[in-house]
Amino acid sequence: MKFFSLLVLAFLLLGCATTQKEGTDYNNVYMERCLSTGMMAVGLDDAMREETGLPAIDGMYIANVEQGSAAYSAHIKTGDILLQVGEDQVYDKETFAKAFLAEEGKKFTKVKVWRSGGIFTFDLPLTF
Repeated sequence: MKFFSLLVLAFLLLGCATTQKEGTDYNNVYMERCLSTGMMAVGLDDAMREETGLPAIDGMYIANVEQGSAAYSAHIKTGDILLQVGEDQVYDKETFAKAFLAEEGKKFTKVKVWRSGGIFTFDLPLTF
């Protein structure tokens, strides 16, 4: 598990290249939403699935949930796979950022996660 944590950290550091489309810096939006929700989500790839034994589903692995954060209060847990934010499917930094941008101005959004073979929906408080 220690190796996996280092792998996730390396993935985050290597993935910090800025993706821009129509003047939006999705990397910055991604980082801001990770900080404001208190969860760090990383895109799943085949190597991560093999290392963790996670199923071949599209989503983002929740690598960390900060205690006392919005994600924590919404019952999101480290190890969950984030599938959807609002009406939008998420599977990488850009889709994550776009999904949260679509939810701006709301107090809560629905998030769907995969956990232990089941799909759960939670209300995530939004603080941005």
